[in-house]
Amino acid sequence: MSGNYVVPVNNLYVAQYFKSANQTLTSGANDITFDREQPWNNSGSYITHPSGTTNFVVNKTGLYLLEWNATITASNSTDILKQLSIDITRSPIVEQVTVVQNASIPNGRNYGQSVSATFYLVVGDVINCRVVNTFQGTAPTVLGLTNTFDLNTWFTWKYIS
Repeated sequence: MSGNYVVPVNNLYVAQYFKSANQTLTSGANDITFDREQPWNNSGSYITHPSGTTNFVVNKTGLYLLEWNATITASNSTDILKQLSIDITRSPIVEQVTVVQNASIPNGRNYGQSVSATFYLVVGDVINCRVVNTFQGTAPTVLGLTNTFDLNTWFTWKYIS
């Protein structure tokens, strides 16, 4: 083959958010706050997030890859449930667990959980990252930033189409 080839280049819209500090959990459902973002983010305002809040608001309808990771410290508690979820509110329906992962991890150990899914989102959807950690005893914490590469707890979205 000869000739010039034109490779279409689509803008990549992607963003990653993480925590700068630990967040102590209460027993039950906990929406996680994010206060930092990557300098390489190219969100195009497709999804917006006010720093220090739990809500990610969809501003462009489309197919998205959602990825959510949490690192949780051990405590002296007896954990009954260890669950990570991505929840979506789509008016008029209240917040729903849309992607979920349960873990069976021995008590007294640090652990990490991750979920990811490709999901069709519409303008006005609100995304929350949630940890459900039902326990008795000392509260565990969701870990914040350790260093440049060890973010511990983060949420990433990528616009696909």
